[in-house]
Amino acid sequence: MTDKPVQARSKAKKPSRNKSAIRIPISLHFFAVEIVVIILAVFIVNIYIQSIVKDYIYKECDDRLSAAVESTQSLTQTFRLELDASEDKTEQNIREYLLKSIATSDTLSSQATIALYTLDERTGKFYVLWPNYSKSYANRANRVIAQVVEEKGYETLNKTQETDFDGNLIYYRTIGFKLADPAPDEPNGNDLSHRDESDIDLSNYYLCVYVNSNNYYNFMAQNSLALIQAALLAIVIAGVFSIMMTYPLIFSTQKLSRFARRIAKGDFKPVRGHIVSKELSELGDVMNQMAYKLEESDLEQKTFFQNASHELRTPLMSIQGYAEGLKYGVFESDEDRENAIDVIIDETGRLSGLVENLLSISKMDMSKSGNYKVKKQKIDARRICDTIIDRVRGNFIHEDKGILNDIRIKNTYIYGNENDLIRCLENIFSNCLRYCKTAVTFKCYKSEDGSNVVFEISDDGPGIAPEVAEHLFERFSKGADGKHGIGLALALAIAEEHDGTVTAHNKPEGGACFEITIPVVKRREQLTKMNNDSATSELNI
Repeated sequence: MTDKPVQARSKAKKPSRNKSAIRIPISLHFFAVEIVVIILAVFIVNIYIQSIVKDYIYKECDDRLSAAVESTQSLTQTFRLELDASEDKTEQNIREYLLKSIATSDTLSSQATIALYTLDERTGKFYVLWPNYSKSYANRANRVIAQVVEEKGYETLNKTQETDFDGNLIYYRTIGFKLADPAPDEPNGNDLSHRDESDIDLSNYYLCVYVNSNNYYNFMAQNSLALIQAALLAIVIAGVFSIMMTYPLIFSTQKLSRFARRIAKGDFKPVRGHIVSKELSELGDVMNQMAYKLEESDLEQKTFFQNASHELRTPLMSIQGYAEGLKYGVFESDEDRENAIDVIIDETGRLSGLVENLLSISKMDMSKSGNYKVKKQKIDARRICDTIIDRVRGNFIHEDKGILNDIRIKNTYIYGNENDLIRCLENIFSNCLRYCKTAVTFKCYKSEDGSNVVFEISDDGPGIAPEVAEHLFERFSKGADGKHGIGLALALAIAEEHDGTVTAHNKPEGGACFEITIPVVKRREQLTKMNNDSATSELNI
């Protein structure tokens, strides 16, 4: 049974252009990546800087508060000592004395703002005593103290606290001291600005030391703005660099694209010039090798068709000439007509054999390129030997020549296509029969390592001429008495399809010797795999 090409294979279609609606230049891809990297870098750096700056602001404000609190310690101690020594300890005199002490003190630190206020903790009423030298300062201090009292910040003494004041973060500490118990008839109401101080009986005094961190955070905002401006500048510079860096890449890609279009049109000249990218340079080298292989294959194909057409034309012309001679009565005698018919039959057989060989070698080429799957199975090598001997025996009897057999194998299996292997051996037998003098020797045995079956076919003819030996297995390469130069090329192609080889040499005693080696199937696991492959191949055909 002769294998046929896969019928279910779809016809190759002409490739179409990519129908993607959006095609983005490679420079924009680079630019987009750079923008993402820059934005991520700025985002991460900004978060890192803010976390560091916030800690720094807190520490700086805490240090300023500590310095201011230390400066109030001497004031407080001096005030208490003088207050204890004073005989007049009325509320009004104490307040006036305290304000005078603050106003005349030269030890108060300028690191923070100091506000003095009195508070009734039961009702939450307070009165800011200091600062009183400026209406704007007094109003601001009054608002700050109001928020501190509202949040009950006075309950935690000598500890840095924070509050949000008009969108600004205020850090503060409270220092308190109690002079006397509050009066039982304490008036109600928070608005003390329009009341007489003598009507307010508040005995708890507090110093609030606070720092406005607005300047620090403004500085941090300016740094963030500067960082964003730097990022924008970096994006512009990245755009310029993207164009500069991708231009050689785009130029090289376009150059290779033009080269590919030339190959598609049949122009296989290699691409020239410098390609900057290492990867694209390697691609250019591979494409040059591809162009060389395609050119070589195209030349081989053209030569093959020319030689094939020549080999086909010769028997066809002979058949046509003798057929016309028979038609028009050129051959008068019966003997001449019989000879003409014999020539037509011989040439027809030669033509049929040539066509079969051409089809077979085409099938091997398709299998080699992956477009065709040769069906294979486990075959007894002994059976192949018996089949080929039976098939060629008639030719030897017709030529009055002998065939000597030496079969040394038994229960030895190979994996392949039986028809193809028989055709391979048959072509070599035909070649040896053509050149032998008296007989052809056929041997079959295992190689020394037992991994291959060796089919050895030799003759007692003149041997292989030196000028022919170099091109012996090339297509349409013929010796002195060769027919069409396809047989040995087909034998080599079939052997290679079966992972084997064909070699030829001259024997010391004279004559040519051909050795065909095919791998032996050894393990049962290999047999199972091969049977599975064969079943899969049958399903695909």
